[in-house]
Amino acid sequence: MCRFYFLVLIAVLSPFAFSSVKAVSGISPEQKEAAQKRQAEIARQMFCSEKAGKEKVLKRDLASFVVACMDAIEKAEQAIKK
Repeated sequence: MCRFYFLVLIAVLSPFAFSSVKAVSGISPEQKEAAQKRQAEIARQMFCSEKAGKEKVLKRDLASFVVACMDAIEKAEQAIKK
C-alpha cells in the first residue's frame, strides 16, 4: 500500500521534476541558474529514490544509499563537463 502511494506521488511529480525548462522560464535571469540547479538536484534525488526502491534498499540504509547515489551522479556530471 505504501509503495502504491509512492508510485502515485512519483507519477504526479515527475512532469514537474523533469521539465526544468518550463519551470524556469518565468524566472528572472539572475535567479535562473539557481533554479536550474535546484531542479537538477530534485531530479537526481527522485532518480536515486526510485533506484533505491528497485534495488529494495532497507529503510535504515535508504539515506546513505541516496546520498552516495547523488554523489556518484554529481561526479559523473562533472567528469562529463571536463
